[in-house]
Amino acid sequence: MAGVTAMTVQLNRMDRVSPWGFRLQGGRDFRMALSVKKVEPRSPADGQLHSGDAILAIDGYDASQMTHAQAQQMIRNSGNTLQLTVNKGLFQSLKPTGPIKFSPAAAYGYSHGHSTF
Repeated sequence: MAGVTAMTVQLNRMDRVSPWGFRLQGGRDFRMALSVKKVEPRSPADGQLHSGDAILAIDGYDASQMTHAQAQQMIRNSGNTLQLTVNKGLFQSLKPTGPIKFSPAAAYGYSHGHSTF
């Protein structure tokens, strides 16, 4: 894809209880690349990440084959500094277009490929 370049962003927070301020979507188990779904205003992620950013690496580890849960765990274990390598604006946020008739994930208590940090 022409004009798309990877860049590294570093997020910092005051303590491990404070949220990073972004919502993650995707993962190998959802058959879609990890990406940023939403960014909360006035959060550590605000101005650094944007909806649609593709996540290529988490703290230096290749994220291309990570499941959603693996990515979640890496982000949770990152302490007060999180380094993400991203392609800016590569993906769009997924939104349902109609009623969900059946969701195996809901039946088993899993998320729909989204996590808030």
